[in-house]
Amino acid sequence: MNRPVVIVNPLSSGIELAPAFKSRGIPAIAVTLKSPDWVGYGSTIQSADFAEIIPDQSNLVEILRKYNPLAIIPGTGESVPLAEHLAEVLTPNLTNDPKKSLNRLHKALMQDALKEAGIPYLKTLNTTSENEVELWLKENELVNSPLIIKPPMSGGSDKVFHISARGDWKIAFNRVLTEPSPTSGKTNDTVVIQEQAIGTEFAVGTVSANGKHYLAHLIKYNKTSSHDRKTVYDYVEFVPYIEEELGELFIYTQKTLDALGVRFGATHTEIMLTEKGPRLIELGARMCGGPVVKFSREATGSSQADKLVEIYADGDVLTKEFVFKKTVVPVFLKSPMKGTISNIETLTEASKLPTLFNTYIWYKNGDIVPQTVDYLTSIGIIALTGNLKDILQDYKTIREMESKLIISNWSSH
Repeated sequence: MNRPVVIVNPLSSGIELAPAFKSRGIPAIAVTLKSPDWVGYGSTIQSADFAEIIPDQSNLVEILRKYNPLAIIPGTGESVPLAEHLAEVLTPNLTNDPKKSLNRLHKALMQDALKEAGIPYLKTLNTTSENEVELWLKENELVNSPLIIKPPMSGGSDKVFHISARGDWKIAFNRVLTEPSPTSGKTNDTVVIQEQAIGTEFAVGTVSANGKHYLAHLIKYNKTSSHDRKTVYDYVEFVPYIEEELGELFIYTQKTLDALGVRFGATHTEIMLTEKGPRLIELGARMCGGPVVKFSREATGSSQADKLVEIYADGDVLTKEFVFKKTVVPVFLKSPMKGTISNIETLTEASKLPTLFNTYIWYKNGDIVPQTVDYLTSIGIIALTGNLKDILQDYKTIREMESKLIISNWSSH
């Protein structure tokens, strides 16, 4: 067999990796992690895509060494630490800087790395002490400023709280310390508190080879609020890279990747374009999650998965210039409350929308749906493509369909 790639936890967008490598005659081995069940895109392993499926175990390095892997790639956020460790041992020439591995995972240490490199950063504290927060807010003149409270390591906007100027941050602070993560089941040892960056948020999807960073997709976020959380995805837009408008954003992204020791593989970097310039929100040393590979192929003709294949099969990205073909707008479906859904077929009307590209609904009638508060609790995605004016017209129709969903109160059952 040709040298295989090892994909650690091939879920979410990670389900796209094995088929992309297979198209170049490169087999894939899956390493599986124990993680709680979740609902969403790519929530089950596509067993048929893999030559071998190996659970994580104590002698994993020895088992994988026999295959002489071509590359080790994380499929999800949870799998980054293990994938980076395996790469360090098995493919040492294709790794990110091991000295910065914690900076790439921990949301306070990320900002520390930027500060050290002289790159604009957000004032950030990582602590378990409310007293320390009060002192830090005074010292940094943030007492009258809006704040962010979030876990040091998490994904999908889990427990990210937006605290208004002079608002009560203590409830959110204690929720981060006491509530377990929906994806890992673990609780947090500390809380990250940060000045809030205000502006337009972008997700910059890149792939890196030998420390050079290439743009794979550019997504502009539109989020709405649920209580004290501006983390509900409304819709996102795949946009062209116009250097005059967004050059500063991409230069900042590249400097951030360098400061965090990114040299190989895919990275998902969320950056707020503020009045003072770009500011890092957070980075994941992996592909962007969800159906983004399909959306990116439609928008640009390529994706992070396709460019990763080029890096590991050909030694570098083949098309270095960013190509933009058409606007793609994934619309996130929301539920106003937790409850039993009984007329999900209301959303099948989406098949008649003139700009429809793809529909993903995670639930069926009789299922209990969550109240939508962040990315992880969306109930599905309807992706639109074409002319932005027509897309926004269809977006309104989707929201009208969504408003007719019947969700009966769960607590009364």
